[in-house]
Amino acid sequence: IAFYPPLWAKLLNLAKARMRLYVAVENAFPQLEDVVGGQCREVLMEVIAHFEAQGWEVEAGYYPTHKLDMCKLLFNDILTFRSDLKKVAIKSLRADYDLYPPTTAKMEEQHITAVKKKANDLLNTARYLRGEPDGQGRASNFVHRALKNICLTFYYSNSSKCLHQFTEFQEYVPHRALALVATMVHALLLSFRKHGIDNSAQVNLQDIDEAYTALNETILDVLDHPHHGPKLNVLL
Repeated sequence: IAFYPPLWAKLLNLAKARMRLYVAVENAFPQLEDVVGGQCREVLMEVIAHFEAQGWEVEAGYYPTHKLDMCKLLFNDILTFRSDLKKVAIKSLRADYDLYPPTTAKMEEQHITAVKKKANDLLNTARYLRGEPDGQGRASNFVHRALKNICLTFYYSNSSKCLHQFTEFQEYVPHRALALVATMVHALLLSFRKHGIDNSAQVNLQDIDEAYTALNETILDVLDHPHHGPKLNVLL
């Protein structure tokens, strides 16, 4: 983005934020060939129109000459967005899920085995999604403190591209945004179950869209439930 003069840089940063919103609430894993000439172009046009409506005249000579480059820039920021989410999630993971070996584990091999087992238990029981039982002793789905902490840190930061600047995030966390966070946690726990150490650099974010689809459908099922739905809505 350093190639562009100040107003264009400001415009493109707003376009990046709007593309991040699209990823968080509509399509978490868009494909390059579909989105560069589609949603990226639409968002770019919308932001240009917004600047014109505000009377902010961007520097001449950059559009439409660099339109394709701008759209590719927006797509590449989607990858950065998901990578940033992974970084936030991995910071929360160990503490919020107690992914530490017991003090009785003295050897490195024992450490790795213990962490693998903890990650496996979290995944097999889906405890990584659940908070404390409610007043009736029933499960509290998708409200584990790790999910809450990651959502607050990631979606409500002070970044110029943060999503709480948009109305979609000002009243509550959209369910697809929660599904994206839960999917990232799921992928990282799979990595811990396999390796027993932080191997998050090897997590391929393009390969986790199936888990995202399944978790998003599960959230919708919870929201439709007469007991669990209102409870989750309040917490979102």
